[in-house]
Amino acid sequence: MIIITLTHSDMKNTKLRWIFSLVLLLVLTDMTAQSFKLSGGLRDLLTEDATVIRRAANQQSRISLIMKVSDAQQMAQVCADYDMEMVTDLGHIAVVAVPIEQIEKAAADPRVLRMEKEGGFHYYLDEARKTANVNPVTSGQSPLTQAYTGKGIIVGVLDGGLQYNHPNFLKANGESRIRKVWDFNDKDGQQEAVVVSNPADILARKYSYSSCNGLNTTNHGTHVTGIAAGSGRHLGMAPESDIIFSDVSINAMADNRYELYSDYLLTSVKNMKDFADEQQQPMVINISLGNNLGFSTETKLLQEAFGLLTGPGRIIVAANGNEGNENESRSYFHSGSNHTVDVALKSQGLPAAADILWRTAGSLSVNLAIKSGETTKNVNINISPTASTAITINQDTYTLKYMRLDDAPDGKHIYKINIKPTNGPIDIEIAATVNCEQPVEIFSQFINIVSAMTTGCTISNAYTAGVPAVFPNVIGVGNFCNRKLPNSTNEEKVGKMDITSSWGPTWDERNKPDVSAPGSIISSGNSYNPDNNEEAVETYDITGSDAKETWVAQSGTSQASPVVTGVIALWLQAKPDLTPDDIISIIKKTAKAIETVPNNHSGAGIIDAYKGLCEILGLPTAIPTLSHNQPDGVTFRLVGQTLYADGAADGTPVSIYSLSGAMLQQSMVQQGSISLIGLQHGVYAVQLGALGSTVIRY
Repeated sequence: MIIITLTHSDMKNTKLRWIFSLVLLLVLTDMTAQSFKLSGGLRDLLTEDATVIRRAANQQSRISLIMKVSDAQQMAQVCADYDMEMVTDLGHIAVVAVPIEQIEKAAADPRVLRMEKEGGFHYYLDEARKTANVNPVTSGQSPLTQAYTGKGIIVGVLDGGLQYNHPNFLKANGESRIRKVWDFNDKDGQQEAVVVSNPADILARKYSYSSCNGLNTTNHGTHVTGIAAGSGRHLGMAPESDIIFSDVSINAMADNRYELYSDYLLTSVKNMKDFADEQQQPMVINISLGNNLGFSTETKLLQEAFGLLTGPGRIIVAANGNEGNENESRSYFHSGSNHTVDVALKSQGLPAAADILWRTAGSLSVNLAIKSGETTKNVNINISPTASTAITINQDTYTLKYMRLDDAPDGKHIYKINIKPTNGPIDIEIAATVNCEQPVEIFSQFINIVSAMTTGCTISNAYTAGVPAVFPNVIGVGNFCNRKLPNSTNEEKVGKMDITSSWGPTWDERNKPDVSAPGSIISSGNSYNPDNNEEAVETYDITGSDAKETWVAQSGTSQASPVVTGVIALWLQAKPDLTPDDIISIIKKTAKAIETVPNNHSGAGIIDAYKGLCEILGLPTAIPTLSHNQPDGVTFRLVGQTLYADGAADGTPVSIYSLSGAMLQQSMVQQGSISLIGLQHGVYAVQLGALGSTVIRY
């Protein structure tokens, strides 16, 4: 007997669905031992409205699927018999494109062993959620008593390029989850600041200024925001949070027009804090951009200001930077005990100004033999601790400046030599002979330190952590390599820090990053622009809109940082007054260390959303015999001093723990209940044999 139950939830095409479902079920029932030749996903696909309509209209539509036949020699004949097109041939298994009306007929053929088409495969944002242990938090896994999704928390994103109408940022009813944006309009070729605070107006705006104007379109903000808070196909960390966004302005005065100044950064953070204050909601801001100032203290005011903007319920997270790859560049040099050293530096196609920073306790004398093209020029520089003005030397292809910067916290002097191409990108080779009163350190980001001809020196990528991630009141995030592309020739090492992730320490010798998170090959939303969409890995039409739903996989600390941002949003939902110091403390207690801590590569290790949340709530996380799942089919009721476990069999062992992990009581389920006589009032973890556990408040 076949029983088909229809509901009134979708009456469209009900007759067609009923008839087709009946036919399909009859065919499958007739298959006896082979009745499940069609995979569940394929069967489900065949009963969807769009498929039924196409079939009823006799449209010649094909579905690509995987098919297995009993003998590879029969594959070609099976394909011919059912008008299949070969897509990928692996012998007795193949990917074939099958006309919809031929699928059930082919499934009934004894030569065909199985046909399948399963959904749910995607690029690895879900893998990032798994690595950061987010899934137990958003599903409310025991001993949590509820799911945490970021609801009621503001996630602020300061970035470039956001597609406002991307499905990743929509509620189930189609309304925008974006509460406010700070954006720009184009007015006679000039950018004009604009603020939009009505979600309907934001949705109608479609794109931020920098995603459809300027020198190039960008999707960076869409990708980053999706990781932190996306609620679409690739689920973000805090999918029910509120979103606010500040677009990075296009700066006509900078060498790179997308490079923003620190004052704009500060203004943007302040705007976001003011909004959170007005709404009286906790907020965490993500900044997946920065400036690799090495051991310079040139942003001390920005650091101080950020200290004023953070506090209870006001958290800032920032990417540590992507300058850590020693296989491609090395940025830091230490002369050891030497006071005279020879150092070689080199850069190919230097596009814009580059700084070389020098730190020493005394005066500095440097002879630079600078080769640009076929010409080598010698420049002698003597900088005393009393020097304050900038000295400029003009050459044919570049301009050289040098000056003294603010002293380091340890009192050492910092000097800067700046080289700026005058007629476009140039190749630079520098042979530097350095004489100093005290040992010297050099930091050079864009002109790589190639070698030291003097023994006893150190070359590494230390001090590459960027501003604002290096600030003590900002959570700096490194990139953990949780995966790499198949057949990749890159040198990522899965299970270790990504080779590009920037290193600490900071200029005042603090460890950075604070924590790490998965940031390698992360899929998230991608701003769609028909003229610049070569990176999209998936594209879907959005009904009633000229926009498209697109997804792309990207890597870097820009992707790791919003993972941490979203996790902190989950934590703020549980405890809205968490401070940056609280967050750091929780991370140190619960992160998964992958090397000795503290360190300047991975910080405390990989963030663990679940353990961190349990730490915040004071729930047990390290009881060896406590399951991390609710018992299936069991419902708990607390009546007086009796805990009823409806659905649990009598005789099931029961263990009751305090939240500190101490065993308080062992018994068995009797008549569907558990006696709590003898326990003081409080919160307890209850383990039901091998079924699972729950948390009760008695």
